[in-house]
Amino acid sequence: MRRTVLLAVFSGLAVAACSSPDASSLFVSGGTGPGSTASSGGGEGGAPGEGGGGGAPGEGGGGAGAGGMGGAGGEGPVIVDPPVCGETYVDCDADAENGCEVNVMGDALHCGTCPVACRGTCQEGTCVPTRVLATGQQDPLYIAVAGGDVFWTNGDEGAVMQWSHESDEVSVIASDQVDPAGIKADATHVFWVSQGRRDPYTGAVMRWRRGSDEAPVALAAAQSAPFGVALDDEFVYWTNREGGGAVVRARKDSDGNGPFVNIWRGAGSPHGVAVDDTHVYWTVLPLNGDTGSVMAAPKDSTGDARPTKIADMQGNVREIALDANHVYWTTGSTGNVMRAPKVGGQGEVTALLTELPNPRGIAADRTGVYVTDPESVNIIKIWPNGVVGAFAAREASPYGIALDAERVYWTNGLGSNGTIESALK
Repeated sequence: MRRTVLLAVFSGLAVAACSSPDASSLFVSGGTGPGSTASSGGGEGGAPGEGGGGGAPGEGGGGAGAGGMGGAGGEGPVIVDPPVCGETYVDCDADAENGCEVNVMGDALHCGTCPVACRGTCQEGTCVPTRVLATGQQDPLYIAVAGGDVFWTNGDEGAVMQWSHESDEVSVIASDQVDPAGIKADATHVFWVSQGRRDPYTGAVMRWRRGSDEAPVALAAAQSAPFGVALDDEFVYWTNREGGGAVVRARKDSDGNGPFVNIWRGAGSPHGVAVDDTHVYWTVLPLNGDTGSVMAAPKDSTGDARPTKIADMQGNVREIALDANHVYWTTGSTGNVMRAPKVGGQGEVTALLTELPNPRGIAADRTGVYVTDPESVNIIKIWPNGVVGAFAAREASPYGIALDAERVYWTNGLGSNGTIESALK
């Protein structure tokens, strides 16, 4: 069976009844699963960073959407043998080789039993509508959440937006941005990138104090097509996709003129970026071709040491996310969702999903891995035991995705009537 939720199985198979598997078996570390393999990196051990799991809110965590670039949560999913059939896990396709491949308590295409498709999500076997936070958005792309508030970039409109959980109102943080892309937030500020006019050194990394009437300021000016962004307690990290390519850091309180530190500078076009307590991880395409790589370097690197290559020959690499033990990334035209051990970890590079149309956003924490694909109407979830399903169904071109302790947030629609939505995990 092709391991993707894009082909829904609508069959009238009976649901066996027995208990669901022990949750303690769902967080095995260091395992691998089906799919292609490639080289994996070595080096110093990594440590969990901001975000997602363990009940702690992921400030800027889980990913800035298609910039799925998120903080690290608890131990992440590991592909294992499907669980025994029961009230939770069901053999919907009558294929004994893949066992009970559907979680009917949480799969929006098989909610309660195999052939039931929701418009929205499936919570404990019952269809539940998503919560719509904003409508009428112009090309909503990347998304972040912090302290219950949601922030996103509207690409074509050149705007940065906010939804307040206290007032349930949508407001404009910034306008007249040039192709705003990756976005992150912490307890006090929102950070995003304005890519510029594709000319060298017309991009900027921007900062705005949450809840204030202050105008946004340039934390880093004269950047070359900045795209992905990530945060830790002291620094902002971003990728410059042009001008030869670079991964850069600056203090959160930078005044726009530096100092900026090049963690990596090379012949390539880096895209997504994520950080944990010790390392920076990023995806990068060579200047010619689409044989992309996933790289890592110590956060305090000044570009004088060779970075660790987590994986190479990965095709059209896009977004990236972390949990405590693994790096996850998406590849656009090659349609894969991949996983590898973080620096110092054990195991191989593994394909979690293949043959998707155009996977983009990715986020991960202890509850699973969440993937968006703008050419699909479903948001994919990989449960911690490796079972794949639809977290949300019948969406309108889902793109950016982010997590906090309780909910999943995403952007819908690449046109003039986009929405911002959320649902319980």
